[in-house]
Formats: sequence, C-alpha cells, structure tokens
Amino acid sequence: MNEKIVDLVKQRLTEIFEDYPHTPDIHELVEELKSDLIASAEDKVAEGKSEEDAVKESFAEFGEITELIDEVMHDDNDDSKENAHANDGHHIDINQSGIIVDGGEKLKIDKTGVYINNGKSFKADGTGVTIGEGRVFSADENGVKFGNMTIDGRGINFDQNKNKVHDTFSKFDEQFDHHVDTEIYVETLDLVNELLFDIDDIQRMDISYNSATVKILPTDGDKVIVREYMSRNNPDYYARTKTDGGTLIVAQGRYPKFLHLRVRIQILIPRSFAGDMRVSTISGNLQVNGISNVGTLKTTINSGNGYFNNISVANFSARSQSGKLRIENVKADDVLQLIAHSGTIKIDKVLGREFEIKAHSGSVRGDRLCGSGIIESHSGTVALSVDELTGDLNVESHSGAVKITMNMDNYKFDLQSKSGIVRAPENAIFNHDTGDFKDGHVGNDSKYTVKGKTASGVVKLY
Repeated sequence: MNEKIVDLVKQRLTEIFEDYPHTPDIHELVEELKSDLIASAEDKVAEGKSEEDAVKESFAEFGEITELIDEVMHDDNDDSKENAHANDGHHIDINQSGIIVDGGEKLKIDKTGVYINNGKSFKADGTGVTIGEGRVFSADENGVKFGNMTIDGRGINFDQNKNKVHDTFSKFDEQFDHHVDTEIYVETLDLVNELLFDIDDIQRMDISYNSATVKILPTDGDKVIVREYMSRNNPDYYARTKTDGGTLIVAQGRYPKFLHLRVRIQILIPRSFAGDMRVSTISGNLQVNGISNVGTLKTTINSGNGYFNNISVANFSARSQSGKLRIENVKADDVLQLIAHSGTIKIDKVLGREFEIKAHSGSVRGDRLCGSGIIESHSGTVALSVDELTGDLNVESHSGAVKITMNMDNYKFDLQSKSGIVRAPENAIFNHDTGDFKDGHVGNDSKYTVKGKTASGVVKLY
C-alpha cells in the first residue's frame, strides 16, 4: 500500500469530518471512504498519475461526501439513543429495537425474533423454532420434527431410508444440453477480480455471498473460476477464499454499510467435478445452469429468487426464505428437495426418486414430473401433471385446491377433501365414491398410489 496516498486520503478526510460528532456510524463511514478512496487512487497511480493528482481525482469522482454524511447523521437522529459496548472483542448494540451482537452475526433479538449465528444455530420467529437449521429440531404450525421423528396432524412418523429404484430416466441424459453459454450479462459492471483453483484437490465447495447476484455455470476446463463484477473496485470487497481438508471455501468480502455497491458473481465449475456443492446467498438472485455429475447440490436463498436449469445430480436441494423457485429440466437420482417459505414454486420436467416439495405461503405448479414423495402447499394451489411414478405420491394443500393430471394408464388413487368436492377420472374403478372421498384405481396393472388431500378446497384428478 502506498503510504503517501494513505496519508493524503486520511488528511483530506480529517478535514471533511472535523466538524461532525464521532458516532459509531460516522467512524464506520470514514473507514469505508478511506478504503474506497485509497484503492481508487492507487489504480490511478498505476496509470502514471502522481499521488497528489490521483487522490484529488478520486475525491472528485466520488462526489459530494458531505451529502452522504448528512444522510448518515439523519439516520442517527431518527434512531433511539443507543448504548454500544465493546465486550471481550464483541460489539454489542442495545436500543429500543432490541439487542445486536457483532452486527447480528452472533446474536440478534428484535421484534422479528431471536437469531443465534445468523439463525443457523438457533432461530425463533413468527414461522417457528429451529435448531441447527432444522436438522436437530424444528417446530412450526405444520408440526414438530426432532431428528428423524416428525409429529404432525397425521401422527408420529419416522424417516426411513428407502431402497433406490432403477433409474427410469435414461432419456433425460440424452436430452441434456452440454452447450451452455458461460458468459454472464453484467450490465455496466467491470470485472474487478478473477480467481482460479485446481480441481484436483477439491472434493467439496462451500460458496456464500451476502449481497450479490450469483450465477453458476459449467466449464470444459480443469479449474474452478470465480469472477467478481462490481460497481466499485476495492480489494476489501473481493472474495475471501481458502482450501481446507478438500473443501474450497469462497465467501464474499467486506460489503460497505453506507456506500452503494452492486455485485455480480460468475462461478465456473469444471464438468469433471464430482464432489458436493453448497451455495448460499443472503440478498440477491441465484442462477444455476448446466451443472451435472455433482454428488449433492444444496442451495439456500434468504431473500431473492432461485433459477435452476439443465441440472443432473445425485441429490438436489433448493431452499428460499423469501422469493420464488423456478426449476426446469432437473434430475436428481435420489432426493429432490424444494422448500419455499414465502414464494411460489414452479417446476417443469423434474425427475427424482423421492420428492420433498413444500411451499408455506404460495402455490406449487409442475409439469412433466417423474418421481414419488411429498408435494404440498400450506396456503396455495397445487397443480401438477405427472408422467411417471417411481413410488407413492402424496399431494396436499392445507388451504387451496389440488389438481393432478396423470399422463399414465395404470395407477391407484386416494382423494379426499374436508371441506370441498372430489373428482376422479371417468374411467376410474372405485372402491369408495362419495362427494368428499374417492379411492380406487385406473388400469389393470396399477402399482403406485397418488394421494390428493386438502382441508379447504377441491381435489381434481384428471
């Protein structure tokens, strides 16, 4: 780092901020400006400018800093008086809104709920309570889950490992498009950082970005490529990476609190990679296209939409807290899990041995499905067309209609509605046939059962 540039920037910022109170937000703003302006000035020196001219131009290009200070001061005045303490290396903010430790990463308590370790260790909010992201314990209005035991309106159930069925989806591999465009549309953002990693030493990938649009694509090469496009070029904003025990970890760098920053990420994965991937985003859309040969692909989106296309993996999971999920041409040899808390799920040509597809607040719509398992919506319509069953299929809406089109000649059915009518195909052979309950079969060689159930709404089987 050029010490002369550092001194010139600090001197100029000192002059600008000398008449303002030294609040925590003002201090953070100074640090963000200093980092950004130093990086800009160093780029200009590399182009041949003097340190003095480089610093002068960097301040001029940034614009009116006092307006930004006034915005921060206005936010401070709107907030209630805070008590901020430093305790054993942790930053604790206590005000009328609640308690925040280390910016909410360690602990956050406010009117929305209680969160420990960003909700990963413990979360209690309006949706329920989870420990270990629901792997250890979860409780919500749908029931209670403790380990592999689930207690809900259907009683007590234990998840059991099921024998895998033979892959009946060989045509999918023939239709798989290996010619995927690996260029990303980045608007006017500049490529500021590119990282390359040898695939030989990587068995797992753990990718996390807090505020960015992330796109993951395949490459014919033998290296993982991470490309970062940003509206500001500052090394502090670059990804932090390391390889630990065969795991490649890519995490977003520092994100400014006050300065506006747009970030788009492109990650290219070698087609030969056969390990596992975990991808998480806090704010921003996630797009995954053309990924195959991977063991488990697990994605988590806190606030944003998820788009997944042309994927063939062993296990696939996509979770969205707030946003829609769009799944097209996706195959999972074993488990295919889609969970949307607040948003719709739309799927087309999805193949999986066992489905777990759930929308808490939103509809589930799917075409050309092959598989078995559970598909449900707590509040919304479930409308599906099914091409093939590999086991029993349970379709349920707590508050909404269930509509199933079976593109098959042989299957059993079990349909019921607590408050609504039930309709079955005209060619069905019935065991029971009432207004709100029908069961029986279609064809003479039925093996698996499709179950349709709703608490309030119609159930239609075509």
